[in-house]
Amino acid sequence: MAVMIAFDAMSSALRDRTRPWAAPFVWLEGKTGIDHVKLSAGCLLAAAMVVFASGYTTMLVSNLLGFAYPTYATVEWMVKDDERRETLSSSPPTVPPAGRSGRNAPVPPATRWLTYWTTFAAVLVVQQFCGEVLRFIPFYFLTKIVFFAWCALPMEANGAAFVYRLVVRDHLKPFFLTRPADEA
Repeated sequence: MAVMIAFDAMSSALRDRTRPWAAPFVWLEGKTGIDHVKLSAGCLLAAAMVVFASGYTTMLVSNLLGFAYPTYATVEWMVKDDERRETLSSSPPTVPPAGRSGRNAPVPPATRWLTYWTTFAAVLVVQQFCGEVLRFIPFYFLTKIVFFAWCALPMEANGAAFVYRLVVRDHLKPFFLTRPADEA
């Protein structure tokens, strides 16, 4: 009921011929046949898209989208893992089942989320140093949003697992393993 009252008030304000915006809307409505309320909504949406597609607003939105769900999912996983550990500490120890090994082995949730946050931080650091150049790449922020959405997908084989398998495990892991010569 309140929405209809607000809609009627907006419609009557848009139709008021004494207002400065009445003439353009009457002209556009006559040329296009589209109702004045729909025209005004379209103009507001177009203005919002221009503001969104330019400058730092896009960077802010892409960073928020890359941060919001992964933060929630990480905290959720940590709470569930704490509950699981508390439950396991009260039960007798069991032998873990033999899993797959190699390139197609499942990546544990902790590893996926740590990989996600490492990747997120690396992209932000690169963006900080190369931000002005990246703004000239068409659809950079849209690509960044899609990449982080893929990395945060709530499934086992998401982008973070892919980044871990391709970059961390295959290329960076040798730098962190101790060699027998190092132990002496």
